[in-house]
Amino acid sequence: MGAMSATIVANPRARGMRRFDAERALRRLGERGLEGRLELPDSPAGTAEAAARAAERGDAFVFVLGGDGTVRLAAGAMAGSESALAVLPGGTANVWAKEAGIPRNLHRALDAHLDGQQVAMDLGRANGEPFLLMAGIGWDAQIAATVTPPLKRRLGVLAYVLHGLPMLHRLRTTKTAWLAESEAAVEEVGLMVVSNTRLYGGILMFSLEANARDGQLDACIFTPRNAPEALRHSLKVVARRHPGDAGVRELRTSRFEVSTPGIPVQLDGDVVGETPLTLTVEQGALKMSVPAGPLTPVLRG
Repeated sequence: MGAMSATIVANPRARGMRRFDAERALRRLGERGLEGRLELPDSPAGTAEAAARAAERGDAFVFVLGGDGTVRLAAGAMAGSESALAVLPGGTANVWAKEAGIPRNLHRALDAHLDGQQVAMDLGRANGEPFLLMAGIGWDAQIAATVTPPLKRRLGVLAYVLHGLPMLHRLRTTKTAWLAESEAAVEEVGLMVVSNTRLYGGILMFSLEANARDGQLDACIFTPRNAPEALRHSLKVVARRHPGDAGVRELRTSRFEVSTPGIPVQLDGDVVGETPLTLTVEQGALKMSVPAGPLTPVLRG
């Protein structure tokens, strides 16, 4: 019987690449009895293809070095496989790495996976497109669409703040028709965040009790009547005191639809298009590698 194999799929343009010694990493895999290979795809489609090939080979680990956008593409390609997706945080916000307790140092992160544990995790789908963390519909996607990749790589999360602040006075609610399993409405909406996990941007939390293993999505819908109310919602989100506030609706569902056309959509920070949109969840579709020890709250069964 041959040695187990592992692949490192690294985004060459990721912020973390300058801190990553590929030869050292491959040598470390060899020391742990794994036959390692390195893939450097030159496009988002190439990332998905490289992850899919590794899963088809039956690799024990598929290490993905990049940001949350890179990770979501790999996750979509690996869904349903027996290979463990092991994230090496090399992007802008590295939200999943923070959520799962993966070390920021890339080489320590690799060791944490090799010494860690694996759990089954849900994967979201938006019109078939994968998302690991959440879908944003409305204002956040509007702001994200103005941030260029070079600026994002240079400034990180600050790029969204710098672009978002001048836009605040121009943001307007949209009359939106949405449908969940047990609720439906047509109302003026500013922002919908439909979450599989908890952290947003690595700092905020819209759905404080979201669980990535329950087969459900947690929606947080903001319907401010005016600018001061929108500002109040924003401040309460920062303080994590928005649940129950007037103009904030929370619900849990395995399917969420928005039929109103033309509202921008982002998935894990990637602007992917506009509504209409159908969000679903594939329970336990991913085998995720996380560090040893107690699971973080979002992964506790």
